[in-house]
Amino acid sequence: KTTLTKVLAGDLIPANGRVDSSGELGYLPQDPRSGDPEMLARTRILDARGLGTLALEMHEASLQMGDADEVAAKAMRRYGNLMERFEALGGYAAEAEAASIAHNLSLPDRILDQPLKTLSGGQRRRIELARILFSDAQTMILDEPTNHLDVEGVDWLARHLRARFNGPGGRASGALVTVTHDRWFLDAI
Repeated sequence: KTTLTKVLAGDLIPANGRVDSSGELGYLPQDPRSGDPEMLARTRILDARGLGTLALEMHEASLQMGDADEVAAKAMRRYGNLMERFEALGGYAAEAEAASIAHNLSLPDRILDQPLKTLSGGQRRRIELARILFSDAQTMILDEPTNHLDVEGVDWLARHLRARFNGPGGRASGALVTVTHDRWFLDAI
């Protein structure tokens, strides 16, 4: 099953035939080890929509605004440009959405403010799941998504996926492939 998800996600080449895909794909492998280990967990999630690095650059520019006149003026212009891009991508509303997803996956601020390298395997996995759920992926391939989730987290994930992939009138809006041994979760989604 894991090999199949890796082939569908493009991480492995199929033995025969080919896999064609279009649109953004969100893939949660069983053992996610992606992302810069120095990156903050919050930035990793927000970067799914290009917001994390922008937010960090805005913070750096705001700190430079207190420097000497020439540096401050340059930092103010840079901050303005970054803010425009941030707002065009949904900015603060998107940050609130990402925070809600993280909260529902039992990822408190103290975890989100840590570098990835300091997190346990279960925390990293929940960060990657949050990143994928926050992304604009039209297709999601989730290998054992309920691992490391408590009962409330599994229930929330089932409701979230049902709402995301069931369009108006019950029509599917995107594609979801999941591998799990959790029969309740499969029935729920």
